[in-house]
Amino acid sequence: MKTVSLVSAASYLPARVVDNSFFQHSDEAPAHAMFRGVKQRHHVARDETAQSMIVQATQKLADRLNLDLHNDVDILMTNVTAPDQPFMGCGAAVGKALGCRPEWILDLHNGGCVSFIAMIAQAQALMSHSGAKTALLCNVQNSAGRLFAQDETRKLKQALIPGDGCGVGYLVASNESPIKSIVQRNYCEYAGDMAIVRHDGSEWWEPSTACSYVDFTEAKLAQIMGRANHIVPEAIREACRQANLPTDQIGTLITNQPNRIFLRNWREALQLPPTRHVSTFERHGNLFGAALPLCLAEAIDSGQLQANSHLVLGGFAHAGDFAAAAVIHWRPQ
Repeated sequence: MKTVSLVSAASYLPARVVDNSFFQHSDEAPAHAMFRGVKQRHHVARDETAQSMIVQATQKLADRLNLDLHNDVDILMTNVTAPDQPFMGCGAAVGKALGCRPEWILDLHNGGCVSFIAMIAQAQALMSHSGAKTALLCNVQNSAGRLFAQDETRKLKQALIPGDGCGVGYLVASNESPIKSIVQRNYCEYAGDMAIVRHDGSEWWEPSTACSYVDFTEAKLAQIMGRANHIVPEAIREACRQANLPTDQIGTLITNQPNRIFLRNWREALQLPPTRHVSTFERHGNLFGAALPLCLAEAIDSGQLQANSHLVLGGFAHAGDFAAAAVIHWRPQ
């Protein structure tokens, strides 16, 4: 397979910062452990589109890498939590706004909170079997401001956790910062355990004044926590094994950011100190699929991700129907 490198990332956060006083809890019962620990998060504005978020993050990336976007994007992939339109992705609109002429535009709707790793794997496969040499991978989380800020939904404890943001990553067919391994595991038996519902029982496409929320019961929450506590470390260990990397040699670990309990449990399962595990949860909340590239951008900007170290990405999606991990030898030029 052709050697492909993850060479950089950039991010965008909406201007609106929301603290916990925004949420209208209807009772004083303590929140489940999965719904605690965020102090603030960003919410998209009503007229803020996934396309505009990707464009702003990509312009930062282009400036950093001195890219000519017209010629330097062969593959364009997007994953958006709450799409701007129900029947189409935003990839073509992004290409238009950026002035790109990609050979491949793929709007993905699977992969959830670890869709960034799924996109890396698909782009690597495409680059190995076509003439494509570059790929722009775009993740947008925008459901916090679109769904969880609605009047009725923000009374729920689960509304405290999501935050909005966008992260983009850039792949090049080169040996600059090579992807050493990728592990993807599908657990189809857990499909459907996370669903969007309404109090009035209507479907999402039917007219209704009822707000939407995630159908989390106590039983489901317990099952999700149990699954995630083992499938994520397992995927990361396997990716490290394939890359011949002892887990104690992980330089920087970046996972999706579902809650502080998972972050602690995954880090402890791998016996890594907090200084090697990037966490933005308290400041940005659960960024869903955007968490991996956005945290990567922060680690690059802050210097936490050091040259000639091993970067490990990992996490799970939805209620545990997908887990993935990747190892990258980070040595940017």
